[in-house]
Amino acid sequence: MDTMAQWNEELQRCKQNLQAKAREERKVRALQEEVRKQEGVVRECRDRFGREEADVDQLKSASVARLWNRLIGRLDERLREEEREAADAWLKYDAAEAALRALEGELAEARRSLGDVIDADLAYERLLSRREAWIREHDLAASAELQRVSESLGELRAMRKELDEAKQAGEKAARALASAEERLRSARNWGTYDMLGGGAIATHIKHNRIDEARAEMHEAQHALRMFEKELNDLRVQAGVPDVEVGGFLTFADYFFDGFLTDWIVQGRIDDALNRVQRGGGEVRRQLDRVAADQAKTAQAIAEQEARYRATLEGGR
Repeated sequence: MDTMAQWNEELQRCKQNLQAKAREERKVRALQEEVRKQEGVVRECRDRFGREEADVDQLKSASVARLWNRLIGRLDERLREEEREAADAWLKYDAAEAALRALEGELAEARRSLGDVIDADLAYERLLSRREAWIREHDLAASAELQRVSESLGELRAMRKELDEAKQAGEKAARALASAEERLRSARNWGTYDMLGGGAIATHIKHNRIDEARAEMHEAQHALRMFEKELNDLRVQAGVPDVEVGGFLTFADYFFDGFLTDWIVQGRIDDALNRVQRGGGEVRRQLDRVAADQAKTAQAIAEQEARYRATLEGGR
């Protein structure tokens, strides 16, 4: 890169191509949707034309309809009416086909235009890479700024990864608790029916539901502990390893301590259901906090990336 003027000229060209690519991508997406809808219109018009044409053929053939209309003296009138409807259907079908061909032509042209700038992102990144190499060799102040931003981005991206893993673990825990709640509700309902004289079948189904609920509770226990671990990892990542997160840490052990067998032995299904519901509420609350942290981290990453690019472009 010989001069700043050349750098600025190439930068402007890259940005113009990036804007053109975004514009053509929007156009292609919009036209694809229009083509999809118009294809539906064409199918409807073609089907209608086929039905109208069949009506005309039926009147022209040796059919009951033809004989009846001839007997009452309305054959010619009826035939003209059906032919008019068939002609109208054909015209609409032809117009729909023409509109579809026009849209397909526009889409092909948009795709060609997009193809002209499809590598705009790659060209821009290559230009910034060349600029970065030049800065690190010739501009110590800008180089130090790039290093600071790079370190910040590294930390933020690591935090984003931890947050993503925590979200996945939390969603798995929420699903497990929801499934356990569903099984417990079913067991309670069948238990009520059993007490009202539901008989051996109701008793059998109730115990099956209890067995299913116990399996779901074991799964929920494991999922909660994994979620707890991910939340703990987040605190370590943030530099506060000993902070308890809203009373959630050790929640999994408290939640299930002496509980999995106790509620089954004593038949306290309502107590089990209440605990599962409280657990689900706590998991949702923690997931809301994770989502808020994800949004903040994404914003911080965007800001640091913009700062990095601004430094590369010479506009700190």
